[in-house]
Amino acid sequence: MIHPTQVGDDVEQLLELSASGPQVLADLDDCVRRLREVQAAKSALAQLSTEDVRRAIARRHLRLLTPESGS
Repeated sequence: MIHPTQVGDDVEQLLELSASGPQVLADLDDCVRRLREVQAAKSALAQLSTEDVRRAIARRHLRLLTPESGS
């Protein structure tokens, strides 16, 4: 036999999970938007010349290695 306290705990967990639906959907929407941005960036990069991409990578690498002055 199930103890009433256990049923109450189960119902509480179900209510919490059910209430989280709108936030979960918002998070999923943000993830899908970000994934679309990633795909668009990949498409844009594919349109660039290899040399342009190499130069951009080199600049990014230097920027990451060089601490900003004035910090």
